[in-house]
Amino acid sequence: MKRSEILKNSRFRYRLSIPAFVLLVIGLLLACQPEDKDANVLPGERYKTEFEAIRKMVYENPSLAREKSKKIISSISNNDQQSKILSLKYIGSSYAFETNYFEAIKYYKQALLLAENINFYFEIANLNNNLGTIYNEFGNYPSAYIYFVKALKNYDLAGTIEKKTGTLNNIGLTYLNLDKKDKALYYFQKALNSSNISKDTILTATILNNIAICNFSKKQLKSGLNNLHRSIQLSQKVKNIYGECVSYQILGNMYLERNAFSKSLDIYKKSVGIAKNANLIHLLSVSEVGIARVLLAQGHLSEAMMYAKRVASVAEDRASQSLKADAHQLLSSIYEKNGNSQLALKEYRNYVRMKEEINSNTVVNQVYDVEVDYLNQLTGMQRLELEKKQLSIDNRNIWLLLLAIVFIMIVGGLYLSYRYHKSKEKLKLQETIIELTKKKSHAALEAEIRERKRIGREIHDSLGYLLSLAGLNASVLEKKTDLPETKKSEILSALIQSINEAFDEVRNISHNLTPSLLSEQGLAGTLKNIADRVNQTHQLKMSYDTFGLEQKLDDVVENILYRTIQEIVNNTIKHAEATELFIQVTKDQNVVTLMAEDNGKGFEITSLKEGSNFGLTHIRSWVENLSGSIHVDSKLKRGTITSILIPIR
Repeated sequence: MKRSEILKNSRFRYRLSIPAFVLLVIGLLLACQPEDKDANVLPGERYKTEFEAIRKMVYENPSLAREKSKKIISSISNNDQQSKILSLKYIGSSYAFETNYFEAIKYYKQALLLAENINFYFEIANLNNNLGTIYNEFGNYPSAYIYFVKALKNYDLAGTIEKKTGTLNNIGLTYLNLDKKDKALYYFQKALNSSNISKDTILTATILNNIAICNFSKKQLKSGLNNLHRSIQLSQKVKNIYGECVSYQILGNMYLERNAFSKSLDIYKKSVGIAKNANLIHLLSVSEVGIARVLLAQGHLSEAMMYAKRVASVAEDRASQSLKADAHQLLSSIYEKNGNSQLALKEYRNYVRMKEEINSNTVVNQVYDVEVDYLNQLTGMQRLELEKKQLSIDNRNIWLLLLAIVFIMIVGGLYLSYRYHKSKEKLKLQETIIELTKKKSHAALEAEIRERKRIGREIHDSLGYLLSLAGLNASVLEKKTDLPETKKSEILSALIQSINEAFDEVRNISHNLTPSLLSEQGLAGTLKNIADRVNQTHQLKMSYDTFGLEQKLDDVVENILYRTIQEIVNNTIKHAEATELFIQVTKDQNVVTLMAEDNGKGFEITSLKEGSNFGLTHIRSWVENLSGSIHVDSKLKRGTITSILIPIR
């Protein structure tokens, strides 16, 4: 490998490592927060003080925090499951801060299994969030995203919606790692604009760091510097040493990317000073990796070698695979510049081996996931079997008692009551089916009448006017034969223009009824056409994604989806006061899914029952006629998410 290639690869890898590390910090911040008073389950009062001390200790001395957590596990009773869950979680966090992710995942999974058994929703959410951060660090982004979604769901179940902010930030980082910068910025801004973010200065500083990373990757230097400056100010205000140190690492990395070596070196040294004062060994080594790369780029090989060996020593002591990989890569580049190709090749092979071990651990963790899921299912089946046996025993005892009292009378009475009840339920079910059928028919008729009125109004208001104007011009030409040629030419031009405009209007109305683009390019092409037309208005920014639409859908399904998308776009423009709309259409073997999300003013779901539903009744009628389902999630000032599922026949 050439010298320039080694240097280029080393700098590029460092640029990617910062977002992942920030992600890990945020995940562990959430995991180590003291339990909220509103959470559905609180740990025993006996260990409250110990857990608060361990929470702080995880940042400063992970090994000591791990030792104290293990002592608590050995002393707690079997009934105190909450304390055991917290102890296992803090052990996992201590390993995570030492970048021993395999051990961290093992303890997080043990804690998660116990938490799920007792519906400890708040800690289920925290543990899913932590696991997502680690899988993001591995580059297993699909698994990371699944864990983050589970975390959001369980924060809702726990009633701690304010905790979702950190998970939204983590989802943004997942998209950033996938190089979807616009999507990443959307989630970072969503996290930053959440109602409770002002109360959590540490989280705010972290989100600003992440936004700055996006700014720098998009060459928005001024915005990135402003966000980093705000983050540093917030960190200094609350003495958030971690956040401040990471901010300077990001800043130093930005200057290194732009070959501003002097500035980069000064900033890395500042982050080293912060890490040393706070005894943050891992962050100190990360900063020294940056210094070594600056020195390497400047040709100061002996100094770069000193830092590289120091990082290698810390990596060995801390069993940090990521630091070991960085150290081997640095040493390979230094030896290559010194002309020692043999040692350069040896270190490069060590670097490749470390990367392979990290990837191997990713596979092991995925296998571990499958194993834990299997154990969860097995435990659930065993629990159901025990409940079934207990229910069988209870029912047998009850029947024996009843038979001993009045066997014939009770059996006869139960039989008659059963027949009466079943008949009543059957009649009620039939009435319900008839009523639902009437409502669906009425809704479909209303939708058809509404569509006919709309078409009639378009023909009357636009096409009728144009044809009347053309007729008037033709009448003038017919009756007034003595008109001057110039006047005749002017009237004839107006007549032709009216006819052309009428043709255009007929084409537009026809396109809205059965767009030719739908038959030519399918739903994906039509969706692009709608988005282009909406974005030309500059009133609403519309984006979309499609998956699995390579083959044309059934004509009926395609037309219903087209009309539904039109209705959603019209509702968003007219009622939502939104600035952004995202629509996603996916298709697999069994179902077509349409999801629409806007950032508008939203509305209360109860308004659907009061008739003020912005055309959703018509959408529901169309979808249900295809045996589909629709779900609307909206709240005031939170936007609206509409999900539609239509089965494929």
